Amino acid sequence: MKINLLSKHILPLSLLFLIAYKTQANTYPQHADTFKTLASNVTQQPHKTTIEQQMINYARKHIGIPYVWGGTSPKGFDCSGFIKYVYNHFNISIPRTTAAYTLLFKHSIPLKDAKVGDLIVFTGTNLKIRRPGHAGIITEVKPGVVKFIHSSSSKKHFGVTETSYYQSGYPKRYLTVIRMPNPTIKE
Repeated sequence: MKINLLSKHILPLSLLFLIAYKTQANTYPQHADTFKTLASNVTQQPHKTTIEQQMINYARKHIGIPYVWGGTSPKGFDCSGFIKYVYNHFNISIPRTTAAYTLLFKHSIPLKDAKVGDLIVFTGTNLKIRRPGHAGIITEVKPGVVKFIHSSSSKKHFGVTETSYYQSGYPKRYLTVIRMPNPTIKE
């Protein structure tokens, strides 16, 4: 809602004021100070990047790194090694293996309440075994869209990749979303 309001109303109005300042300040000198103040407010607003978005940007830097079973470094990651590597960079403690993610299930939330940075947990490739076998970090949530980044062993999407949940085979493997603690940047 905030992004929609921002993109549909605030940004166009801001640009209008900026254009008005640049083109009309000389024509209407009595309004020059008003135009100058408005233009200053528009151009000096810093773009804030949330810590969660910083985490996703950091994770995306690793797209293309190959899948390595047991891998925990940029030389190669398995899914939980990649998650641990990214979360560790932001001071979030997490078990090393997906099998141990059941310890986190007390922090489970519905998929509809997921947010960027949350952990999404799936079964392994055997759907009959309903325990954690794969996971990723949610990178985008909007109506009808959930994306996550993970290290995949599939031949089709091998290594660190970003996947659109609803356009994949993952919904049938879905177990839960885990709300992770607030990230911080390591000093």
